[in-house]
Amino acid sequence: MASSIRAARCLRAFATGRGAWPKALGAQIPCATQLLAQRRWHAGQESLNDHRPSIKHFRESAVPHPLISKSHQHLDADERPVVSLMHNHVWSKEEIDARLGNLYQHKPQKLSDRVMHGVMYSLYRSFNWMTGFKPVNTPVKAVEWRLIVLESFAGVPGFMAAMFRHFRSLRTLQRDHGWIHTLLEEAENERMHLLVCMKMFKASAITRSLVVAAQVCMTPFLALIYVVHPKAVHRFVGYLEETACMTYANIIHQVETPGTPLHEAWAKLPAPALAKAYWKLSDEALWVDTLKCMFADECNHRDVNHTFATMESDDPNPFVEKHKADAIHAWRLENGGLSADIGCYQTLGTKKPAA
Repeated sequence: MASSIRAARCLRAFATGRGAWPKALGAQIPCATQLLAQRRWHAGQESLNDHRPSIKHFRESAVPHPLISKSHQHLDADERPVVSLMHNHVWSKEEIDARLGNLYQHKPQKLSDRVMHGVMYSLYRSFNWMTGFKPVNTPVKAVEWRLIVLESFAGVPGFMAAMFRHFRSLRTLQRDHGWIHTLLEEAENERMHLLVCMKMFKASAITRSLVVAAQVCMTPFLALIYVVHPKAVHRFVGYLEETACMTYANIIHQVETPGTPLHEAWAKLPAPALAKAYWKLSDEALWVDTLKCMFADECNHRDVNHTFATMESDDPNPFVEKHKADAIHAWRLENGGLSADIGCYQTLGTKKPAA
């Protein structure tokens, strides 16, 4: 017992530097301490010479450190879960340019197609008149109003269709074959468009009233049609997205054309942080980059709904594998610290005025 106490006192004295190591306890521990110090010194020398730590614990890894901040972590608390859990398609410059160069429009074939086409384009012309939208030198306020109303309604049909298919699956005790996920993804994507727009614009009392009126009037109308003929609603949404594509393409053209009101107001406007995180845009991204991503999303919704309009309700969803590929691609970009560079900040200032 006494020897143990004496050994403990010696260790404490040696550790604090106030005593010498007694010969009675041997020289093994100091030798080990000296070897450890030498090993640390050699490791430091090797690190300086080879530009890489020699100790295994500090070897470089291709996997980013989990504590490195992600783009969505700089958002507001209520926005982080949405961006971190959802994986939208990350668009490339080539994909966007290809869609801008080809604005597809479906030609009605059946009676239901012609009815939905007539209803949609009647609403489109009325909407243009109400918002003061015109294809040339559009006032900025007219575009702001239009985008808020458009995106607030565009998220309704997808969610409503997903709800009906969800109830149908429960009622019939059968699978949905993947449609619900695609429809919910569309509705959530449209809602994200609205949230991004609200980061840039303020909605007036008139705008909010129009949003409520559109939902109150159109939701029961579309729900009734979906119960009777689901294909007609998907065709209606396809035509709705066609008009959205035309709207966004026109806005993008005006922003990129010097001398227009939209170019003066939006040409050098930076993209909001929410848009950069959602579409994995670079730090230099502009507002027009966001508009291009929103345009590409609308093109995707157009094609998806025109496809659903040709399918039976129990056909398997052909877009399931696409969702998986989008999620994998977004995950790789996020974990690799990469971004999708649309490149408008490099080219927008070099465009010449239209003749």
